[in-house]
Amino acid sequence: MTLNAGAINHSFTNTSRRTFIINLFCLVGVLFTAPLGILSLLKGNLLVGVSLLCIATIYTLNHLYLRKTNNYLFSANVILYPLYTLMLYLVYSGGVNGTGHVWIYCIPPVSLFLHGLKRGLLEVFIFILALVYILFFISSPFDQLGYHHDLKSRIVYSFILIAFLSTIYEYISSRFNQSLQELSSKLELAATTDPLTNLLNRRGLEQQLKNKAWYKPSIFLLDIDHFKSINDKYGHEYGDEYLKLVARSMTGFLVGRECLLSRWGGEEFLLVVDLQNDHEKFAESVRNLIENASLKFDESHEISATVSIGISELGATETFLMAVGRADKALYEAKSRGRNCVVAAK
Repeated sequence: MTLNAGAINHSFTNTSRRTFIINLFCLVGVLFTAPLGILSLLKGNLLVGVSLLCIATIYTLNHLYLRKTNNYLFSANVILYPLYTLMLYLVYSGGVNGTGHVWIYCIPPVSLFLHGLKRGLLEVFIFILALVYILFFISSPFDQLGYHHDLKSRIVYSFILIAFLSTIYEYISSRFNQSLQELSSKLELAATTDPLTNLLNRRGLEQQLKNKAWYKPSIFLLDIDHFKSINDKYGHEYGDEYLKLVARSMTGFLVGRECLLSRWGGEEFLLVVDLQNDHEKFAESVRNLIENASLKFDESHEISATVSIGISELGATETFLMAVGRADKALYEAKSRGRNCVVAAK
C-alpha cells in the first residue's frame, strides 16, 4: 500500500495528514487483523476469525477506494465504524485468549484525529456508554475468563484517561495547525500582493495568469507620467497616496471584466485583460480615467497626472515575459511621442 495514495497533493495539510493516517491504519489493520483472524480460525473460534478477516478485507478495499476517489471523509467512516463494532465485540467475547479488551485504546486517538474534536468526542462518549453496558449490564463470555472483579472498572477508567489525553493532544494539535495555516496564508498573501496598493505584485500576477485559460489576452503596461515630480514637489507620502488613488480608480473601472491588475514596480502598473479586439479604445478609456482622477489634500492643492500606455497581445507561441517586453517597447515609444498617449506594439 502507498501511504500517500489518495492525497490530492503531498503538502502537509490536514487533508494529506488524514489521508496518510487512513492508509497507515488500513495497512496496520490488515497486518494485524488478517493473521489474528487466521489464528482464530485455526483455534476453532469461527466467529472471531471470520470477523477479523472481514475487517482485513474491508480495509484493503477501503485503501483501493481512497486511491481511486480521494474521498477521505468516506474512507474515514469505513475505518472507524467497523473498528468500533470490532472493539466492542472483542470486549464482549474476550477475543483471542481473553486479550480482546487490550485493543480498545486505539479508539480515542484515531476517532478524534479522523473525525475532529466535536464529532470524535461524541463518538468516543457513545463508545464508553456501550463499553459500560457490555461490561456491567449484560452477561458475556468475558465474565467466564476468571479476571479479577476490579478489571472491568479499570478498563473503563483507563479508557477514559486515554480519551482525555487524546482530546488534549488533538485540541493542541488542531490549534497549532490552524495557526500554521493562518501564517501560511498571510505569507502567501504578502508574497503575491503589493503592500501599498493591495494589488497583485509581479509574482502574484504571474501565478494567477497560469490558472487562466485565456486565448491571446491583451497586455497593457502603464507608466504615470512625471511621477518623480509629484514626489519632489509634495513628498513621498502624497506620492504613495496618489498611487493608491490610481489603483482604486482602475479597480473600480475594471469591475466585471476578466482581467488581472498588478503594480508592476514603482509607478508602473500592468493590466492583463481577456480582450481580443478594441485594444487601443480600451486603453484610451483607462488613460482618460487616470487623467481625470485627482487627489485633493487641502482646499488649494490637488495632485493629478497623465499616463503613457504600451499595448501588446500574448501570442500563442511566446511567453508572458516576451509579451510584456513588447509592451514595454511600445510604452517607451509612447514616452518618446510626448507621453499621455497609447501605443500598440507592432
